[in-house]
Amino acid sequence: MFKPPRSAYVHIPFCHRRCFYCDFSIVPLGDEVDSLKGNKSEVINDYLCFLKKEILSIKHKSPLSTIYIGGGTPSILDPTQMADLISIFQSHYGIDYGAELTMEVDPASFEEKDLYGFINAGINRFSLGAQSFNNQVLIEAGRRHTSKDVEDSCNWLKKAKKENHIKSWSLDLIQNLPKSNLLTWQKDLEKTIDFCPPHISIYDLNVEEGTIFQKLQDLGKLPLPNQDESFENSQLTSKILNDSGYLRYEISNYSLPGHQSRHNRVYWRGLGWWGFGQGSTSSPWGVRFSRPKNIHEYKTWVIDQCSKKLDKSLLLNSKIKLDLDEKIMLGLRTKEGVNIKKLFFEEGWNEDDSKKFMAKLLKSWQKYREYELLLNEGDRFFLSDPKGMELSNQIIIAMFEWWDQIN
Repeated sequence: MFKPPRSAYVHIPFCHRRCFYCDFSIVPLGDEVDSLKGNKSEVINDYLCFLKKEILSIKHKSPLSTIYIGGGTPSILDPTQMADLISIFQSHYGIDYGAELTMEVDPASFEEKDLYGFINAGINRFSLGAQSFNNQVLIEAGRRHTSKDVEDSCNWLKKAKKENHIKSWSLDLIQNLPKSNLLTWQKDLEKTIDFCPPHISIYDLNVEEGTIFQKLQDLGKLPLPNQDESFENSQLTSKILNDSGYLRYEISNYSLPGHQSRHNRVYWRGLGWWGFGQGSTSSPWGVRFSRPKNIHEYKTWVIDQCSKKLDKSLLLNSKIKLDLDEKIMLGLRTKEGVNIKKLFFEEGWNEDDSKKFMAKLLKSWQKYREYELLLNEGDRFFLSDPKGMELSNQIIIAMFEWWDQIN
């Protein structure tokens, strides 16, 4: 009998407005939410009713060891709403002793009193979406908060961690934003180190289709660092964070000892997880399933799930293995890398086929190995840091092309 997932992602889609780089499934509410707060907003309360119905619809459950509440902007919710949400998991799934309960917070919708309200609700890890400490960079990215908002939030979280009210917290930055150069990026990193967050996520800017940035880029009005400047930023990131005691344990994530994100490692290890809410993705038994990204379509879907039959991906019929290429991709994202020979064995390949396919894979990776972007110790392959990590997309694409050729 396969065991149900021990992790759950919950999507809160509401934001004040859409940031210029964002293509996530969100519902912009405008600035009126500042006066309404989450518990007085009919739109939010209505969504939470459907979200709870979806959470309660699952039949096969186990106590959870990680819950991640993302968005959108979960800190738009009132602490009492967060407590109610967590209590549903506690009463209908169970939450392990020592579980990691993470919540994303936005400096523009976050006050110190809210922090302790969320802590009392059960949250013990926070992820702060700072993106930058530079006011001009924040304006160009369409963010509502200021540098002072970020600094205040960091001080509150640092104090809460020091006083053992929370287990950990993380700071998010975006690298290569418009109006950012090597000097402003260095200042962002140095300011981050001053606050000593136990965990740091550094995301490269991707200009996604349908975003304001994409429209500006099409008009030739989006000044971004060139390839060489981007690589300089990446090298600077690696040096400053490594010199400050942070371990790069995944392409976009750094942590002090003992503060890796347990929830995110579930994804990278190819384990199962529940996903709840508009636009969220779940993979409890090996099949990924995404909910509707439109709030009205999501509500209709929930009604169908509750009144008719759960989507087959949510039913415990049989465990479906991840495809080999996805296992290799997920493994390469981590510092530990991936034992490819072991994966071949798990696929049931005989020795002759394993040797033949490995030779073809190594040929597709030849130039990356020559330039020491991809390293190996025996059968374990891993990306070098920082060069291999920064060019990971090219290495992974070469692997996907190999996979297509042998199938």
